[in-house]
Amino acid sequence: MSKTGILLLWVALVGALVAVGVGVALALQYTGTRQDLHQITDAKVADDKTIVKDKAENAALTAAKADTDSKLTAANSKIDDLNTQLTAAQKTATDAAAGVKAANDAAQTAKDALDAINKTLGGKSPADYVAEKTKAEADLTAAQSEQKILQDQLQSSQTQVADLKDAINRAKTGTQPPGISGKVTFVDRTWNFVILDVGLANGVVPNGELIVYRGRTFLGKLKVTKVDSNDAVAEILPDIKGDIQIGDAVLN
Repeated sequence: MSKTGILLLWVALVGALVAVGVGVALALQYTGTRQDLHQITDAKVADDKTIVKDKAENAALTAAKADTDSKLTAANSKIDDLNTQLTAAQKTATDAAAGVKAANDAAQTAKDALDAINKTLGGKSPADYVAEKTKAEADLTAAQSEQKILQDQLQSSQTQVADLKDAINRAKTGTQPPGISGKVTFVDRTWNFVILDVGLANGVVPNGELIVYRGRTFLGKLKVTKVDSNDAVAEILPDIKGDIQIGDAVLN
């Protein structure tokens, strides 16, 4: 074999070896690529599962958050109600404390008043004090009533004295104030006198003269012989012109 043939053989051998090497390299690269592809596919599947799991967990967390928010809102509302109740309870307690203080003050005032009353009673029972007070009030009422009666009597006596003094002064002259008007209440024809329903209080005086009428008829004259406060005795004068009867009018 010539050198050229040997050279060509070596070239062919080297080419074959290179081709084999390249084929082996390509095969190895393909195998690695497929393995990488499987790994990538497996990783993608795992990632997809993780994403699905994360979504489920996120949904659960969202639901749990919504439930927690709802519970928190309810808890806050309950806390607000409790705070309102607490405020009301505190006000009630404050009012109750003020009421207790007022009651204590009132009790102390009542005790002080009772001590003062017991001191005033000087050892007597309230019943004894009430009985004495009632008797004193009754005595006072009786005394005031008697005082009123005596004052009325005094006033009447003073009026009567004044009337009598005036009557005495007028009796001395036999004058009577104008306007006397009364009636005959009794007639005694045997002793020739009548009783009248007017007296000192009306201005009638002893020795005073009155005239007697029945309707418009003049019957005669009377002369007063005795006078009391509200009635008088009068003598029928001789010039009488008619029969005097009970109910006839007298005037001056």
